[in-house]
Amino acid sequence: MVDMALIMKAEKARSPSKGTLETLDDVLDRYRQSPEFVKLAESTKRDYRLWLDRISEKFGPAPIAAFEDQRMRTEIIDWRNTWAEQPRTADKASVTMATVLGWAQGEGILPVNIATGIRQLHHVNKADQIWEDRHWDAMKSSKDKNGRSLYSDHLDRALRLASLTGLRLGDLVRVTWENVGDKAIILTTRKRKGRAIIPILPDLRALLDSIGAGTGPILRNSRGEPWTESGLGSVFQKAKPTGFDRTMHDLRGTYATWLAMRGLTDEEIARTIGWTAKRISEIRSRYVDEARVIVSMVERLSA
Repeated sequence: MVDMALIMKAEKARSPSKGTLETLDDVLDRYRQSPEFVKLAESTKRDYRLWLDRISEKFGPAPIAAFEDQRMRTEIIDWRNTWAEQPRTADKASVTMATVLGWAQGEGILPVNIATGIRQLHHVNKADQIWEDRHWDAMKSSKDKNGRSLYSDHLDRALRLASLTGLRLGDLVRVTWENVGDKAIILTTRKRKGRAIIPILPDLRALLDSIGAGTGPILRNSRGEPWTESGLGSVFQKAKPTGFDRTMHDLRGTYATWLAMRGLTDEEIARTIGWTAKRISEIRSRYVDEARVIVSMVERLSA
């Protein structure tokens, strides 16, 4: 339950300058209609709507003034902690609340954002990772409890295309044969709304040729229908063997490394996949330069 003492204090302190915005539900409704929310990608909106509804269920009737009191921050953290066993989910709760209250602060509805800076529960390795041969081998060897392979040709084509284009999952399922030119794949990416120009190097050309040119989306599932983002993501998750420590997103780093091994500069790779040259330099030093040192050392010792 939300602290009733905070609610009563807020009722007394309610400012008439807030007009028709009296409760957090009013703020949530206004946020849903805001340009900031409207411009979000549909997949992001779906996720936000779920959390906006959960926020409304817990805090919706509370007066706006309650969210000027730092003690309400404790209420938010306690609510966040109801998902403590699912750290990523818990973090979505606090991040969405901070987003809404931050928007309200920016609009002059609230003087402060009491949810900003709430400590995240999920910790990740921020260093970019790549798929190495052992990861591909593990995926290809993945089987269900009856010994049947979980790694289909349709999934293999999708993962290989991701590793040879660096496309995010949302763009991977959208890329069509109409985007494929003689020298490059050109498409507008969903996240950045910018134009991506992906050079068609021999390995990528060979993959496209093996799939066979057609019309519409390049990638298809086992029924011959275009993959959906959730469908491909789900099939990948089910196919992962126990303890597998790579994601589909890591194939972007794999692509960056692959380009570096073929002589492209950090700046050229950065332009291709939308990363900074500094980030490319870091993944190059971690994987490409390290690999070359090892190869050189083996060659010297074997001479």
